[in-house]
Amino acid sequence: GCPWQLAEARGRLRAAEEALAAKQELIDRLKAEAEEHRATLETIPVLQAQADIYKADFAAERAAREQLHAQREALQEALDQLRARMEAEGA
Repeated sequence: GCPWQLAEARGRLRAAEEALAAKQELIDRLKAEAEEHRATLETIPVLQAQADIYKADFAAERAAREQLHAQREALQEALDQLRARMEAEGA
C-alpha cells in the first residue's frame, strides 16, 4: 500500500499547490483592482474642484450679463425720456 499512499500524497500536494497558485493569482488581481480604484478615487477631488471652478465662472458670467442687460435697459429708458422731453420742448 506504500506506493499507492505516496501517489495519493503527491496528488494532494499538487492539488494544494494549484489551489495556492490560484489564490495568489486572485490576490494579485485584487491588488491591481484596488490600485486602480485608489487612483480613480484620487482623481475625484481634482475633478470636483475643476467642476466647482467652472460653475463659479459660469455664475459670474451670468451675473455680468444680467448686470449689462439691466444697464442697457436703464440707458434705453433714459434715452426714451430725453427724446420725449426734446419732442415736447420742440413742439
